[in-house]
Amino acid sequence: MTNDGRPKIARTITLSFFLLTFFFLFTACRATPTLTPRVHLRIGSADSTQYLAREVADAYRRAHPNTTFEFFTSNSTTTLRQLAFARFDFAFVEKNPRADELERANATALELGRDAIFIIVNPANVLQTISRNDLKKVFTGEINQWSQLNATPPGGNDSIQVLAREEGSGMRAAIDADIMQGARLTPTALLLPTNLDMLDYVADHPNAIGYVAANIWDESSRTHPLALDNIPATRASISAGTYPLIQIVFLIVPQPPNSDMTNFLEFLSLSEGRSTLYHRISELTPK
Repeated sequence: MTNDGRPKIARTITLSFFLLTFFFLFTACRATPTLTPRVHLRIGSADSTQYLAREVADAYRRAHPNTTFEFFTSNSTTTLRQLAFARFDFAFVEKNPRADELERANATALELGRDAIFIIVNPANVLQTISRNDLKKVFTGEINQWSQLNATPPGGNDSIQVLAREEGSGMRAAIDADIMQGARLTPTALLLPTNLDMLDYVADHPNAIGYVAANIWDESSRTHPLALDNIPATRASISAGTYPLIQIVFLIVPQPPNSDMTNFLEFLSLSEGRSTLYHRISELTPK
């Protein structure tokens, strides 16, 4: 009991109430913090650039936590066509876009870096290098046995199983332009829709030959990349520009870009953006 006869607990409650009231009044008088608006970006990509797109997006999200991403993956031709219908905000492709494709999308193509196409065989295959001329003969079916290339039949199977990408693939377009040069693909070729399908098939079939984007191939893929015209399939030869099947990676950006796209483009020019890009592809030589 206090001197005035009230229980001590009453004074404690009264003081607590005062402190609680003061806290709410103080909080109410403080300026309300400005919330950073949420940003949602939709990214289209070719199958060969999907991992690059996701890695760059993850790096951007670490620097801008208010940003979320949605990804759409197809081949390069379909990706460019869908961009024209505003299916997504921008796109990563490995196909030099035609003027009419950019015009339909009202877009600009920005060169990001160098990639390449690796010709791959099974590790059981003793072949180490192939010329572009012989590769053309393999893809047309003129050469259809490994022994014709002076190679021991892998796994005892001398027949060559050619693999190719579907029409519309940027890699298929590059092979048609740089290797086939108007010749027809052998009718016995198997068409596979993705790089991973290509890697899996070659890894499981010793007599197969196919191709993948260099940025997707790695030592764990259970496949072996052939030297082309005696130039090794390495990151060094891609960076030097000496490897015969170079691909340029493009970022396709509708015009004019809005502020969110501009921020993303600026990020790609900063050290974190560049290090993420050039972890998977090679930097272009300044013109």
